[in-house]
Amino acid sequence: AVVSTQSTGEDGARFDSTQTLKLVIGTKYILRVFSKSELKSCDVLVNGDILQLIEGEKDSGKQVHSVVFSTADVEKTVKSDRSVLALQIPTQPSSVLVPLQCKYYRPGREKKATWGMPLRRINVTYKVVAEETVVQSVKMTQEKPKN
Repeated sequence: AVVSTQSTGEDGARFDSTQTLKLVIGTKYILRVFSKSELKSCDVLVNGDILQLIEGEKDSGKQVHSVVFSTADVEKTVKSDRSVLALQIPTQPSSVLVPLQCKYYRPGREKKATWGMPLRRINVTYKVVAEETVVQSVKMTQEKPKN
């Protein structure tokens, strides 16, 4: 499934972020985690569900893990509102909690869910302060339009 983001000033004025992930209920998505350092466990939390990361091969010197998560048990996001997709990723010495602004569409509304630009990746920058992992920035990178 394709994940799109909508990036408008209007979203930023009404919600916490200018970018919104668009997901369809009842769909499986693949989450790939690239890490420069070793992850402390093989589990990731997606909206509170514990999912096991599957280790893959290294890519450009980075450790790669992937997991499949489903939106089967989420509620449709009501019009003019946004939901939160909470990702908790294991790091050393603790973990990173990344709340992502999203909108869940019901099945049959896939066309609306693909409006905007396809998501390429989410970069999370963090640092360790007093044995706690602190998120410094979360940036969604969109695919460039094809000419």
